[in-house]
Order: sequence, then structure tokens, then C-alpha cells
Amino acid sequence: MRRNPRWGPPLDGRASALVRPYYVAYETAQAQRERRTALALALDGVDVGPWLIHGVPVGGGR
Repeated sequence: MRRNPRWGPPLDGRASALVRPYYVAYETAQAQRERRTALALALDGVDVGPWLIHGVPVGGGR
């Protein structure tokens, strides 16, 4: 099978990592769920973190 010279060389799949869109969507939804849970607990007075902000320990307990 001959290659058309206009197309150029074949792409190397190892040069860039492919990420499935449904996996990224799951991670985004999971992070949002964790933020909402932390907010709901904060409204009840429960501190769930974060324990480090920009490398500086904050909050009490840890």
C-alpha cells in the first residue's frame, strides 16, 4: 500500500498520552463531589481539610 506524500509521516502514538474523555469526566465529577461534601460538613462545623495549602500546614489536628 503506497502512502500519499501529502499526508506526511505516520504519527507516533507513544509521543502523546491519550486520555479517555469519560475518565476525565469521572475525575472532574469526583472532585466536585468531594468539594460539595466538604462544604456540607463545614456548614455543620466539621473541618475536613485541606491540611496543607501551598505547602503550609493549616487547620487543627494534623
